[in-house]
Parts: sequence; C-alpha cells; structure tokens
Amino acid sequence: MDIKRLIMRNPKFVIFDVGIPVAFYVLFTKVLNAGMPSSFDKSYMVNMAIYATLLSSIVTVANNVLSDQEEKYLRFIDVSPVSRIVYYTSIGTALMILTLLEVLVIELVGYFYVGVSLPISSLLWALVIVTIASIPLTVFGVLLAYTGSSSLVNLLVYLIVFPVAILSGLWWPLQMLPAWGQHIGKLLPTYQTSVIVNNVIQNQSFSMKPIIILLSWLIVGAFAIIGTQKIQKMRVSK
Repeated sequence: MDIKRLIMRNPKFVIFDVGIPVAFYVLFTKVLNAGMPSSFDKSYMVNMAIYATLLSSIVTVANNVLSDQEEKYLRFIDVSPVSRIVYYTSIGTALMILTLLEVLVIELVGYFYVGVSLPISSLLWALVIVTIASIPLTVFGVLLAYTGSSSLVNLLVYLIVFPVAILSGLWWPLQMLPAWGQHIGKLLPTYQTSVIVNNVIQNQSFSMKPIIILLSWLIVGAFAIIGTQKIQKMRVSK
C-alpha cells in the first residue's frame, strides 16, 4: 500500500527526485565539462546518486509523513493493530525501493549515455551502499514532518537540502568551499556516503570513520523522533 501511495500515486515526486539529479549530471558531464579530469564522470555520478537520495529522503518523506498527520492517518494507526514501528518500517521500505530506482536510473545514464567505464560489480556496490546510507536521511525526513505546518515543513526541507548538497560537495568539489565550510561538510552523512562509495569503486583502503558518522546521525535522528513524539503526546493529553 505504501509503495502505491508514495511512489505510484506520486509521479511528480518521483520525477522531481530522479529528474533533477539526472539533469545536473548530464549538464555537467556532457555540456559544462571543459577542463574536467577523466575521473569526473564517475565521481559526479556518485554525487548525483546521493543527491537523488537526499531529495527523496528529505523532501518526499517529510511531505508524505506530514500529509499522513494532517489527514489523521497516524491516529488511525494508533488505534489499529498496526504499530507506528510497522508504519515507519513500511514507509522506509517503500522509500528504499524508490532510492534503488533513483540510483539505478542515474547509473544507467552514466553507463550508457555519459560513458562511465566501471565494472558492473562496482555499479552494484554503489547501488547498495547509497541505498543503505540513505536511512539516516530518511529518519531526518520523518523528523522534519513533526516540526509544524506544511508551509514551515516545506520551507525547512529546502533550507536543509540545498545547503547540505553544497556543503557536502555534491554539486561542486568540497575544496572550493572555505575552510569552515569544508569542516562542516565532512561531518554530513551525504559526504561520508560519497567517501565510502568512492573508496569501494576505486578499490581504495576502507575506513570505519564514515560508517561511525553515519550511525551517529541515525541514532541522533531516531532519538529526536522519539522525543518529539513524546512531547506531542504530552501536549495532546493536556
């Protein structure tokens, strides 16, 4: 049911989540590619795949969970045999399927249109890693849905998505940012995901630091959701 209502019945979100990263990727690799190194096509493919997950995990999740709140769907969940844990797991599963589709489309564009030369095994590893690493972002997308009205949520998601994309080096190299921006960017989950994927597809040494940072974001987001829901329940009970 969640696959139908989040993906099949929301084509505008799917087109938005996939279309914008693909457009950026084609623009910067086929049009504005003067002076770019040969490895740029690969690294930018990874960046746009992560950017697609950023859009779906924050924008799509926040808007859909907020819609469920406004339509009293969560109250229905609370009085039904289905728990909120099952509800969030179902949404998370549907979003992971959407993420798989997004990353797959970008990889197909990179492989067949842009001409990225990577073995199929590397593309599959990138597909799996980017999808799993999007889970902390999805948690924060859910958290944003509890911040207030639809106008506030829509404002916040775009105030978060675009700065995160810039600071984590998804749009252009992190080295172009000032020192303070680079320090912030290296702490973001999107940057750490790109580090993991690039290390894997380039057969470089593996570090646990990016995984620890991603898990830290996941834990912080999960506790923030639990705390926010408890505060909301206390307000309703009063």
